[in-house]
Amino acid sequence: MGKCIPQETTIKDVRLARAYVPFQKMCSIFSPMEALKRGTAFPELFSPYDKKDKKYKSTEKYR
Repeated sequence: MGKCIPQETTIKDVRLARAYVPFQKMCSIFSPMEALKRGTAFPELFSPYDKKDKKYKSTEKYR
């Protein structure tokens, strides 16, 4: 098994990750059915993976 840091052990002088979250403009939203299909109600957040993108491997064979 890999080496894990025990929960009671702390790592000193390590900065936590910081997220950048821009303000969202709520100008329009998808209909409830469209939001369920796309996984979000907000068009600005909809960003599907391109099937042709070589960085992402298909999981079709695992289904």
